Amino acid sequence: MQEKRKANESGPEKIPLIRSIGIAGAWGYIGRKILDAALALGIQPYVLDPGPWPEDVDPSRVRRWEDETGFYQLDVDLFHLALHPEDRQSALDHLFRRAAAGSSLWVLNEKPITAPDTPQEGWRLVQQVENTSRLTMLFDFPELFDPLTFRILEFLNQFQTVNITYFFLQRSKDREDPTIPRNYKRMVPIQFQETVHCLAYVLFLLGRLKGGFEAVLSEGIWVQAEAEPYDPPNPELYPYVVDGRCTYVLRLGQVQVEGRTDFKRGAPWTKRRIIKGIGDGRPFQIEAEYQEGQKGWKVNGEPQPWDPKADTYRAILRTLSEWKETVPRGELLQGVYPNPRLAWWTFQLSGLLWRSSYENRPIDIPNLEVLQRFDSGFAAEKDRLPRYSSVLSRRTPKP
Repeated sequence: MQEKRKANESGPEKIPLIRSIGIAGAWGYIGRKILDAALALGIQPYVLDPGPWPEDVDPSRVRRWEDETGFYQLDVDLFHLALHPEDRQSALDHLFRRAAAGSSLWVLNEKPITAPDTPQEGWRLVQQVENTSRLTMLFDFPELFDPLTFRILEFLNQFQTVNITYFFLQRSKDREDPTIPRNYKRMVPIQFQETVHCLAYVLFLLGRLKGGFEAVLSEGIWVQAEAEPYDPPNPELYPYVVDGRCTYVLRLGQVQVEGRTDFKRGAPWTKRRIIKGIGDGRPFQIEAEYQEGQKGWKVNGEPQPWDPKADTYRAILRTLSEWKETVPRGELLQGVYPNPRLAWWTFQLSGLLWRSSYENRPIDIPNLEVLQRFDSGFAAEKDRLPRYSSVLSRRTPKP
């Protein structure tokens, strides 16, 4: 049975907000969400982005920095790296050099922890963060900062003993529609791009109940996944065809996880969760929706109080502000938080899903040591993946 643990709750009335934030990639989708949240909360944003200034951003409220070196020397409470994995290394180099010189820095990084074809960089980053005493890094898995997640944990912690038996996770949106500007942003295979959020959610909840990520992963992992290709509106930017839909069954010890992540045309916009288990001998079922504007949750079919319009990105900044003030660095980096270790384990699980999809077979991982060594083989296979040019030529009728 999984032992009860106290959840770290967040409450707006007791959070000392950070005062300033430096956002690299501020005009991108996630960067812009964080920028808008900072402005709404009265946090001073500094931005680094070479793109044109958005018409709906007031230049009197945002301080733009064009020099990368100067930007990463700013005295801000938090740096947010809203950057694609292959574009982050320069930013990380700047920040680690500065921390080594004595500056205390906080960094919120985007997932995945590294590009799918450079897994060796993922664990290296975990070790680098943990060995750099003046740099604290968390990863932007939004649902792990959301008060709704802590309310669910509060419900689970009411039991003397609780056993989670099943998760269903659906995270989907239409990313093939050419009329949506965001869909022109290049993506990596959906297992690393989007399913990773679902995997982080499962590990976070189970880790809070079992006392750590390693306890969740040490009982063996079995996965069977299938995938379908993504059809982007701008295929010329992609070096190879990426997966755009993934369905999977994952077993973590005795816990079964079923999931569906979907970027295909017409996919519903949802971040749905179902959690089933036994609490003090009684079965329960939690249903939760994290989609912006639709948030809410039910227990055994009964709706629970929640604001459907609660803002996810403001919650990220509020919760991070509280952790910054109240949780020791060692606990943040070694405990059950959205830290580099969680980002690494979700990267490894994403790789399992990709490999299972690619080879159309189940994969069995007996223990944590084997998971640590696992290599999806994406780097070796990417040059063999089909190109969109060949896919498009097959779709075009010959005269």
